[in-house]
Amino acid sequence: MYGEVGNGKYAFILSYFHNRHHFPNLKNPKDLSEIWIKRVLDGKVNSLSYLADKYAVRKYVIEKGLGDLLTPLIAVYESADEIDFDALPNRFALKANFGAGRNIICTDKSKLDKEQCREKVRAWLKPGQYSVSERHYNLIPKKFVCEEFIDDGTGGFPVDYKFMCIHGKVHCILGVSGREQGHGSYLPYTTDWQPIREYYRGNSTATELLPRPANLDEMISTAETLAGDIDLVRVDLYSNGSKIWFGEMTLTPSGCIFHRWTKKALDDMGELYNS
Repeated sequence: MYGEVGNGKYAFILSYFHNRHHFPNLKNPKDLSEIWIKRVLDGKVNSLSYLADKYAVRKYVIEKGLGDLLTPLIAVYESADEIDFDALPNRFALKANFGAGRNIICTDKSKLDKEQCREKVRAWLKPGQYSVSERHYNLIPKKFVCEEFIDDGTGGFPVDYKFMCIHGKVHCILGVSGREQGHGSYLPYTTDWQPIREYYRGNSTATELLPRPANLDEMISTAETLAGDIDLVRVDLYSNGSKIWFGEMTLTPSGCIFHRWTKKALDDMGELYNS
């Protein structure tokens, strides 16, 4: 019914069904999740894997004329034993160049358990395969990058703005704040910064609205420059209201399932993609 098992199609179908309670249409995809899944299964994402490499993508950003948005690079490591903590500043960000969630944000080196930090890096660098939904990460040579710590000017984390780009244009922006408390607040906004509460699952009415960034137009222009002629990509930027930093290019947001997004959001963006 749905084709071969080897390319991971069944895994996508089960995940989609678990989240949406109906089977996806992968022959004639309509919603954004179905469309994005088909792109992965067709291998289109693999050719862009370098954009998901948090080290290699720096060259791409420079080629786009946006090198000033890159967080200054302190060091690049291929093993945990290469990390020289004595040479690092008091605050820094240590990030795997592949995947998500493999970050160590140090705000005070004197309080850092250095051996525990090395053990985490060793574990994250061990050979392993990503699932079908993020298979492009398997094509990235594993490294860790150490960048300067960035903040919002008061010591907190800057707001994370995630730009959903369809055919090179921003459709909506997911604002993420409060991560320094160990959890983030999420809410989508239009390009003129109106909240789209009906796009997000959960109790979005309780989510505090973020103020419109003073540099919103510049961020939208930046995201669209980076998205270029890519048909689907999420461009993540950080900002403190005046300064913009490049975050990453996300090729398979939420493993293409979009757990937090509503059916209306996926239908709207799917219709825009197919129009």
